[in-house]
Amino acid sequence: MNARQREERADVLLPWFDAQLRFAGRQAECSGLTLATAVATFTTLHRRFGLGRIHGDPTDPAWFAYTVGLERCPDHAARLAWTRRTYVESPPESEELTDRHFGCFNYDPPDAEGVVRIHFVNRDSGVSPLSRARQPQREAELRSMFAQVRSRHPTARLVRGTSWLYHLEAYRRLFPTEYGASRRLPPRGARYQGNSNWGQFLTHEGGVHADRIDRLLGGLPRLDPAEPWRVFPLPALLTEAPVESFTRWYASGERAVPAQHLP
Repeated sequence: MNARQREERADVLLPWFDAQLRFAGRQAECSGLTLATAVATFTTLHRRFGLGRIHGDPTDPAWFAYTVGLERCPDHAARLAWTRRTYVESPPESEELTDRHFGCFNYDPPDAEGVVRIHFVNRDSGVSPLSRARQPQREAELRSMFAQVRSRHPTARLVRGTSWLYHLEAYRRLFPTEYGASRRLPPRGARYQGNSNWGQFLTHEGGVHADRIDRLLGGLPRLDPAEPWRVFPLPALLTEAPVESFTRWYASGERAVPAQHLP
């Protein structure tokens, strides 16, 4: 992406950045957090600036420079302009593809409790990744992924996901029925530093859902800092099911085409 394309992309994403800054600002106002802490905790900006996931307190000098500049801005318009400028001048996001990536899906190895967490990132172009036309490919990716989980991670016992996507039947139909049926609000809410909540505002073509942003902004006056997910049109849901459910599900039927393994 060249400089001009980065500028154009920033303009497309500006309403999304605006919503995140307003949400973080409202959280800071209601909870007493500093703006810098609220922006680190409740927005995806650290990732959008090509700085990756936050583990603990953010330490990157580029992020520190951004938050110092943000706190010096006199009003929201200046903070939005500063965020746009920082995005334009930042390196593009990058994701290290491993042998745990299968098309649009990837997973984390089981933790100490045997929980495997799965993730979705749209790597298709030109068509919705959750369309009926792409369903066989998605199922093939999942079949291959869970074959690897089964063979490589014998301690895996439970599969867990957290995403706004579990509101969509088009997403749930890719998984065992009991997995989708388990969906519920996470006990302590979801993280806000990735797309488990914020992804709902982006279209698969790369634009923004203006109606969803309007609904979020309309709810900010009622925001409860203890339950901030309630202002999201589609708050992230938690789902889980035993690994054996996935093994049985993908072993039955052969509708899917062979999965494209990444990298």
